[in-house]
Order: sequence, then structure tokens, then C-alpha cells
Amino acid sequence: MKQKQPYDAYYMRTSHFLQNIVTQVDKVPDGAKPFKDEGVSGRIEFEQRKAGGKLIEEIKAGYIKSVTVLRIDRLGRSTEDILKTIRTIHEHKVPIISINEGIKTLDDKGNITPMTMLMLNLLSTLAEFAYLTNKEKMLDGIAKAKAIGKYTGRKPGSVEDLSKFLSKPKVAKIHTLLKEGIGVRKICRVTESSPNYVYKVKERLMETA
Repeated sequence: MKQKQPYDAYYMRTSHFLQNIVTQVDKVPDGAKPFKDEGVSGRIEFEQRKAGGKLIEEIKAGYIKSVTVLRIDRLGRSTEDILKTIRTIHEHKVPIISINEGIKTLDDKGNITPMTMLMLNLLSTLAEFAYLTNKEKMLDGIAKAKAIGKYTGRKPGSVEDLSKFLSKPKVAKIHTLLKEGIGVRKICRVTESSPNYVYKVKERLMETA
């Protein structure tokens, strides 16, 4: 049987299904195998993502020569998890190449320089900072809209239209995972949803049966 040959990997991620992943697809290096997580929040641990987990498995098995990303924040939006992911990949002497930042994390001997480590810490912190800043802006916008009566939400006790509910990207993602037989607990982690919300999706899907 032919032995599997080591190869270069290219990791892509979008946090929302409606985000355009083409800007990342266009940058796939020649000969690299893509690993793609679409509609997956960067706050989800790297190894808990479908493509991220598979990539780590391939790295641990010794099949990956390098991992390329468009930006370091594609690895995640949590400083702690980004650095943990980087350490895991580096343990197997696999370099990470960030196209936009122009970084290759390991030299030809598999070593990381203090300056590169400093840069990675900075970029990881900035990735989380951007996430928290955007979240704060969103919540502030909602608060201002409520103050002037332009954001009221649904009335208590009302039921959202089924077709509108099922068209939501997060609901579609949960639906897909449920069909794949994924457990509720893991779905909660992957989609950043509460168990009650996942069960709500299951109940509303029964209305289509």
C-alpha cells in the first residue's frame, strides 16, 4: 500500500456563513491542501472545530509540512487558544506561515526566535481585542436603538415565523450538525449556543416533519 506523503496545509475560517471566504480561497498556495471552517466563531477552540480538529490530527500523525493562513486571527479570536494552537503545531516542528503579516514562525531548524514569539503574542492579543471591540460596538448600537425606540425585539410570547427562523445561519448550522448525529453538548461549543437554543431548533424542525 502506498504510504501517505507529507504535504502543506492551508487553513481558512469565517465566523459567519454569510461572510465571503473567497479572499482566503484565492490565496491557497500551489499544492497546498485546504482545511476550511465556515460559519465557525474564532472563540471556539481550534481543536473543537471540524476542519481545525482534522488539521491537528494530521499534524500529530506527521503528515503536515507547514500550515499557511491568510492572517493569524484565522486561527482564532482568543489569545489563549491561538497561542495554545501555535504551541501544539510547533511541538511537531511544523511552521506556520501568515501571508498578510509576512511571518514564518519557525526557521529551517525548527526553532522560533524571540522576536517572532513577541510578534505572535502581539498579533494574538490584537485578534482578541478586535473581537471584543466589535462586540462592544454592537451592544452599544443595540442600546442606543432601544433608547430611541428603533430596537424592540419580538413581543413576549410571540412565535417567530418558521421559514424565517430556519433561514438563520446559526439555525442552519445546528440543523446540519444534528443531521450528522453530533451531540447537543458539542453543537453548543461549536456554534456558541445554549442547550435550550439547540433543543428549540430541534423542536421547530419537528414542525417540518
